Amino acid sequence: MSTIDMDAILAQRKEATGSADTFTFTFKAQQWTCKDPITAEDEWKDGLLDLDTDVEVAEYYMGEDQYAKFLEAGGRAGYVILAINQYMQKMRQDNEDGRPTRRSTSSARRRKR
Repeated sequence: MSTIDMDAILAQRKEATGSADTFTFTFKAQQWTCKDPITAEDEWKDGLLDLDTDVEVAEYYMGEDQYAKFLEAGGRAGYVILAINQYMQKMRQDNEDGRPTRRSTSSARRRKR
C-alpha cells in the first residue's frame, strides 16, 4: 500500500503556481488571485455557507480590496465564478491524469496526436 505525501503535493502546487492555497487568472491583461477552494483553510470554507449571491462569493474568493479593483477594471462576479469553475475543472482533469499540479510536456504531445 502506498502513502500519499501531502507535503510533496503541496510543495509541487506551490512550485507550479506560486502558492499552495490560491490560483490566478488573467482578465484585462492583469493577474487576479482567488482562494483555492481545494486547499483553503477549513474556517474559510465554512464562511462559504453564509454567502447567498455570486457577488458575495466573488468578493469572498478574491478579497474585498482586490474585488473592488477587479470591478473597476470591468470585471463582474460571473467572471470570477467562471474562473473558479474553470480552475476546478482543470484540477479534476489534472488529478484524473495523475498530476496534482500540471501536465507534463509528454502528455501534451500525446494529446496533440
